[in-house]
Amino acid sequence: MPQHDQPDKKPRLQHADLSESNLTEQEKQRERQRRWLANEKRDPARAQEIKERNAANKRAWRKRKKEEKEKADQTGNAGPAEGQGPAKKQRVSSPETHAEAGPSNSAPDDIPIDPILLNQEETLPQAGPSNSGPDHIPIDPLLLNQEIAAPTPTLPLMRDAEVMTDAPEHFVNLPVEIIPVPSSPTFSTLTNLDSRDRATPIIGTQVHEKSDTIDWSDGSTTVLPCIMRDGVNICQEDADTVAFFASLPESLPETSKNVVHLHYKDWRTKSRQLCDEISAAIRVNKAVVIRNISTPEPATLDLDYLEDRGMSDLMHVVIHDAEQRTKDFTFPHQHATLEEFVNNIHDPNKIQCILDVGYGQGGLPSALSTLDSGIVNGWNQTTVDCPVGEKVHPDNFTVHSWALIHSPAFWTHPHHDSDGSLTFVQVETGEKKWGLWRHVHEDMLTRTHLSEIAPELTDLYQNRKKIQETWHGEIVTLLPGDMLIQPPGQFHAVYTPVTSFATGGHFYNYETMHLTELSRYIDHKQGRTLTNQVHEHSLETFQRMVINLPRISRRIKLYSRPLIALCIMVFDCNKYVAAGTEKPKFKTNTTKPAHDIANAIIKNFWKDLKNATSVYRKKQIHGSNSQTHPGEPISRDELLNCLKRFTAL
Repeated sequence: MPQHDQPDKKPRLQHADLSESNLTEQEKQRERQRRWLANEKRDPARAQEIKERNAANKRAWRKRKKEEKEKADQTGNAGPAEGQGPAKKQRVSSPETHAEAGPSNSAPDDIPIDPILLNQEETLPQAGPSNSGPDHIPIDPLLLNQEIAAPTPTLPLMRDAEVMTDAPEHFVNLPVEIIPVPSSPTFSTLTNLDSRDRATPIIGTQVHEKSDTIDWSDGSTTVLPCIMRDGVNICQEDADTVAFFASLPESLPETSKNVVHLHYKDWRTKSRQLCDEISAAIRVNKAVVIRNISTPEPATLDLDYLEDRGMSDLMHVVIHDAEQRTKDFTFPHQHATLEEFVNNIHDPNKIQCILDVGYGQGGLPSALSTLDSGIVNGWNQTTVDCPVGEKVHPDNFTVHSWALIHSPAFWTHPHHDSDGSLTFVQVETGEKKWGLWRHVHEDMLTRTHLSEIAPELTDLYQNRKKIQETWHGEIVTLLPGDMLIQPPGQFHAVYTPVTSFATGGHFYNYETMHLTELSRYIDHKQGRTLTNQVHEHSLETFQRMVINLPRISRRIKLYSRPLIALCIMVFDCNKYVAAGTEKPKFKTNTTKPAHDIANAIIKNFWKDLKNATSVYRKKQIHGSNSQTHPGEPISRDELLNCLKRFTAL
């Protein structure tokens, strides 16, 4: 298991008592440093901080070396000493090849430590001998912004590749007394900027060494898709598309009009209010991002990690392969075992993912579970009034929880999710760039026009000028512990810059059924090009959601357009079959009671289906022809009264 998955495991000591050992002072110094580092890394958060700070050191050193080279080129003093070949940049093997540090004949393994970890003033001590004893850590002078006046002894590469992947050539041994490290040290500016480098640690090991990089609006840097064949990047089209995608603005709480930003710490003890806040957003077609809804420990995605989540290394999976997609866009699939997929993560010429991994033990967190009207109301509360029959489609339950596993640099093209469901996704390890689009004139579009222009999103790069003019796009960067909930029909694309594991699922909600109806209408017109995967279960769930209406809790808000939409989809189900798929093959025992209840609702509130459809599509607010407006609240007393005959025991 990775070290950070065992925070309580004490480091093994080669020399239990240094005072009684035969080590030299220099060797004792190294042993103290190793113990200090091992102790710090027992805390997963501290281990991640140390890793990020050392990555920052590495980038700063590279920048300095680049500037020195450019300066030398300008003065004509570039190049190695006469008679020597060009200097080679050494790359340390990945942690997988150095699971445990062993004896070495190399020079002392002095560990460069960010002074902010030590809570030190960023000032350089006076040169000369020190009387403060042997417990001193060498500090990277780059962090101290000091010029090195003369060449100094070069420290060796660290054997612990997790701490330092490329060691700077110049360090000075500066005696600095160790001070207890605060539990939550403040990140330095350098760390804040450079810890967002998602490219350097994986170039040459998980992605091709010729991979280009791109800077994003949130300050991060990632690789672009690259698979080299005969000297050509066969994923250049994806690379161009991702480069354009990266130009979209980062979604921010202060400026976003289409995404509601929440932080779970503000709602931890207010689950009902949190669900109300989310419902208020999704019913008007806004996505919701919840930061830090969980606090997963830093982890390496390997077979142990997946086994801990119930996935066998021999599990049969269907891989989506980027190279195969360049040959046949409609069929990028390959059959493999989970072990083969994980091994391919470390093949720089493979970019792959596994979608819809079976993960039935997941689902919405308990605090948000009541958002799933299909399960909580449709299935949980109707089985006595209408027992479950022999024929029940498995997707009624399997789509509510799945997992996604991605290798770095996988691009998922713009689409909307099928069957008009809401989607939630939560990153467990890694990162995702989740792009969301809404038409700038959404309130004025008819459903027919929307279905006609939506396909232009499917070719993001070729249609980029038109898309910039007519669609508003923004990116939500999801980090471990973050959750995104997107409303039905939300057009989105995803870039996964690093190896990632995420969980998620689909669900239905009473307050968003008008968006579900619109999304399924577009599926019916453009399903072959706009949606990712078609399921056949939705009608059964809709029927049970209708059957639950006579007994539905008063806490649940009902609005006119979502209620009409639900009834219409139950009555005219064949009008919502996605293009390229077959009509439902069988009727269930829920069909008749659902029709009876829906008919009673339509007659009571809107006289007949034709008039209800007219009300559903009429202008809603201020002359707007908005297809996303939920309409007016439904009188619960009137609803219960008209459905009273369906509540007899």
